[in-house]
Amino acid sequence: MEQVLKAQEAERKIRKRIETAFGLCILNGEAVTEARQLWEEAFPEVSKDFLDYYFEQRVKDNIVFAIKNDTIQSILHLTPYSAAMRRNPPLPGAGRLPCMADVLRVDTNVIHAAATQKAYRNQGYMRKVLTGALEYQRERQIPFCLAEPENGEFFEHFGFHYIYDRPQYELNTEIISMQMLKRAADGETVHLNPSNITLTAADKDSLLSLAHFVNANLCRHYGLFNIRSAAYYERFLSELQTYGGNLYQIMENGKRKGYFAYTQEKECSIREAVFENESDIDRYFYTTKGRKPAVMARIVNLPEILKHIAAHGKVTIAIRLKDSVIAENDGLFLWYLDEKGSRMERVEETKQSEETSMRPEVTVTIGEFTAFLFEYIKLKQNMKFDSIYLSGPAWINERY
Repeated sequence: MEQVLKAQEAERKIRKRIETAFGLCILNGEAVTEARQLWEEAFPEVSKDFLDYYFEQRVKDNIVFAIKNDTIQSILHLTPYSAAMRRNPPLPGAGRLPCMADVLRVDTNVIHAAATQKAYRNQGYMRKVLTGALEYQRERQIPFCLAEPENGEFFEHFGFHYIYDRPQYELNTEIISMQMLKRAADGETVHLNPSNITLTAADKDSLLSLAHFVNANLCRHYGLFNIRSAAYYERFLSELQTYGGNLYQIMENGKRKGYFAYTQEKECSIREAVFENESDIDRYFYTTKGRKPAVMARIVNLPEILKHIAAHGKVTIAIRLKDSVIAENDGLFLWYLDEKGSRMERVEETKQSEETSMRPEVTVTIGEFTAFLFEYIKLKQNMKFDSIYLSGPAWINERY
């Protein structure tokens, strides 16, 4: 109980500092509903039914950074998540497939909504709420922050970089017709070709096993993903059904081989698809639209992320990081890595000028460094960088 009280007091102090330093109001719990009016103005395409559900059930878990006078003029919704990062170096176990024992749970946040009233735009309001949210996470020792923005260029100015390109699937109606989807949604087990493969709609009793299936398959192929749960899929199913969609499972001889989320909400009818054999995706879906840059990330607390990055053997790299938002991440560093993890030690400018060995081997923005750690881009091709255990590629497809 004492530890809980200490944690609550530390959280209160952090919020008070952020509110004072950035001129913000931090909302959580029931107070988050104050942001609904601005949300409705900024996102008119979102249905009332979904907003009712969102503000009654889910948004109370969020933290909202707001500029507020008589009304709320600018908001940023920060949603907490439990992410899975590949354990580095890998656990021993040659010959077996990766499993959830090979990942570590890491706390992170996703920026889900950011908006400013029309009358107050282009006055630096969004800069305030975004920098305040980043500083809050740094003080909370959150390693990195995710965002799925409509305006990626804006977020690039704040150190974000794309780390995930989302595939754009369309249902192959020659294999699974719209009539088959309707029959499955009505509770029927629909036989495909061959007949031992069936299509069913997921029900609430199957959501826990679905979450286990998705997590197990994602950890085999990806170094970063957001962990799924039965509660996540319950919310996802509710939203899909609002838009005439559903969660569908492909079964073979009664065993789940894959699943997909179908919706009539947008141009792309398949919101996500996870299969035991990824080659099956090409059988059930068209991917003619290719992949679209969708999710950005940026390191917030540098020491925390480095704990999860290791190397094969001892490695030291002189690296220049450029971060115009978080001063603690900006500067020339010596990066020390071994099989237990890594850390960075800042190099003072005077030392840099005296020792030529302190010249950086690579100079990157904090966004580029983030994208490198999650295997979205390469920084340098040499033995030092090739020996680093990275935590990618990423698979991020979150809504809640």
